[in-house]
Amino acid sequence: MRFAKLPPPGLVRAFLLFSLLSLVFGPSVAMAAAPEDYTLDPNPLRTADTSSPRATLQSFLNNLDEVIDDQRRGHFSVKTGRAFLRAINALDFSTTPNSDSWLVRTQRVLLLTELLARIELPTEETIPGKKAVADGAVTEWTIPNTAITIAIVDRGPREGEFLFSADTVQRLHRFYESVKDLPPKPGAVVGLYDQWLGADTGPLALEAEVRNRLRPVDTSSPRSTMEGFLDSINRAYVLVTEADAALRTTPPTLTKEEAREIEVKASNLLQRAVRTLDLSEVPEALRDDVGVESALQLKEIFDRIQLPPVDTVPDPGMVAAARQQGSEAIRWRYPNTEVEIVEVTEGDRQGEFLFSAATVRRVSDFYQQVESLPYREGVRTAQWVSPDKSEGFFDHFVSTPGYLVPQAHPFGKAMDALPPWLKTLHGQQTRWQWIGLVLSVFALAAAAYVIFRVIKRTGQRIGAPLNGWLMVLVPVGIALLASVVANFIDNDLNISGDLSNGVLAAGRLIVTVMGAWAFYLLSSALAETIIAKPQWREKRSEAALLRISAIAVGILGGVWIVVAGVRALGAELIPILAGLGVGGLAVALAAQTTIANFIGGLILFVDKPVRVGDFCRYGEDPAPGWLRIGTVEQIGWMSTRVRGIDRTLTTIPNSEFSKMHIVNLTERDQRLFRTTLQLRYETTPEQMRFVLTRLRELLLGHPMVTATPARVRFISLGT
Repeated sequence: MRFAKLPPPGLVRAFLLFSLLSLVFGPSVAMAAAPEDYTLDPNPLRTADTSSPRATLQSFLNNLDEVIDDQRRGHFSVKTGRAFLRAINALDFSTTPNSDSWLVRTQRVLLLTELLARIELPTEETIPGKKAVADGAVTEWTIPNTAITIAIVDRGPREGEFLFSADTVQRLHRFYESVKDLPPKPGAVVGLYDQWLGADTGPLALEAEVRNRLRPVDTSSPRSTMEGFLDSINRAYVLVTEADAALRTTPPTLTKEEAREIEVKASNLLQRAVRTLDLSEVPEALRDDVGVESALQLKEIFDRIQLPPVDTVPDPGMVAAARQQGSEAIRWRYPNTEVEIVEVTEGDRQGEFLFSAATVRRVSDFYQQVESLPYREGVRTAQWVSPDKSEGFFDHFVSTPGYLVPQAHPFGKAMDALPPWLKTLHGQQTRWQWIGLVLSVFALAAAAYVIFRVIKRTGQRIGAPLNGWLMVLVPVGIALLASVVANFIDNDLNISGDLSNGVLAAGRLIVTVMGAWAFYLLSSALAETIIAKPQWREKRSEAALLRISAIAVGILGGVWIVVAGVRALGAELIPILAGLGVGGLAVALAAQTTIANFIGGLILFVDKPVRVGDFCRYGEDPAPGWLRIGTVEQIGWMSTRVRGIDRTLTTIPNSEFSKMHIVNLTERDQRLFRTTLQLRYETTPEQMRFVLTRLRELLLGHPMVTATPARVRFISLGT
């Protein structure tokens, strides 16, 4: 392989852009990208020669020579793209995570290029060729003094080909960390990989951005989980520290908008690290905060102890072998600690390897035990992909406002101007955080009180039914305020630890209770609005039933909202429900009369022996001096109220009233009125006829008499 002088960065980016366009979209787009440089490939179907270790190595080097020659001349063509594709095809990606991505394949080719540019290759005749392969003496070959191996593929569509082995391709990143500080061979091209990482335009940069936002850490084995965790936090730490330093220089070498974009990338990396934690035992409402803090504390622990030999951490091959032996859930413990990576055996993440739920639960205690220890020495090791440290990252996170790059935000700059005594830590929080927490709570309480008083007074002025709808704004407003304040405390004040969990839980509980209250008020307001319609004015019993139904629906809906909210906070519902069952039984025994009255009220509403406004007689024969007759004024949950003919108001428990003999006088359609009129014996027939005529007129003229004249009869008794 010939090594040329490194071309300008712009040329490298243009070449990589064109190569990817050629590989992904084909010749038509390649011609559109560089029509003047389009060159017809005389051998478009030519593939990489992988018939022996010598042929594979030579094919890889020759194809890279062709690529480098074209990039030196700035001559990018379909032929160049196909050469790059042949170089890719010399690698076995079968065990490389995410190898279906062009980003990963390009990365591995460039890493291998950087390696070959720094190590001495043997002479051609010492490398096994086709003859040695034909004799059956060679199945793999390793470059002397390295672990870079070219091996035969023993299964699959490429069976019989010699490729850079799957293990070699998977470990290229680790090999590169070992040789990156070595000087290149004379005339060798180096730096392609670093320039590729720094490219900020083109499809590769776009794919890298998509991967930054969407790609999770590979959790197929304890080793990949561990490396992905370390790499994600280390990269986030580098982004944060560099952005913060750039903003602190005079003048700043980075704009605030650029810093915020970097902050988003760092946040995505932290979330990727959080995905390696088993948060199944953490309440759903607290997982975001607990996850980030636990990940940073876990990284602080790893930065204070030596990383174990990488080959002692199970990789996918070791996991597969353990499965074949019938092993149950596989787990790996970090040496000399109780930190474990275990296989998830159930749920949505079944089969993944995560830091165990027990580790997450105790990570704060582990961190407190090692917090006073110094950071480990000897950062660089050839074994780990990302062995760097993130010194002080956790302290930076908990002692600054809730931004990874505080200098990019106005509130962060204001905190820098505070005197040192306000930045002193007390109980894992700084003084200014404690002060901000107290002021925020008082502000929430004051604002909630003002909202309640103002809306209540306004509702009293406008009257029903609009006041019911207006009152719904009280819990809604308080819930919104609680959410805003909790978010401010969490993200801006950046309260951490158990205090943060308590604040978030309290905020979530307030929102839940306010939601239940709002649902209750909403159902009541809806019922009152319906009852206020003109067609409901005469339906007083139906209105009472609708009112009771609205209250019942509001209570049931509110209870459901509270239960769902409490469950999201991690409370165990089974003990709560069991306690409610026992308590409910005790209450039921103590409130038998109340329950009987409630059921009696339901019977009155359903059976409707009387309605509100009916004139009735109730009970057995009245006792002397007490006439049980009157007008029903109200049928409530517990009792019924009757206005007697003497204008007294009698309250009767529903359990008794529903069992009484009730005569609904309003519902009668006829009434027999029988009486005896005493007249003098000397009354003449003309006088008798006059009396009867006047009685008839008197009866028919009364407003309560509905009978026709023909049905009013008089019977004369006696002589």
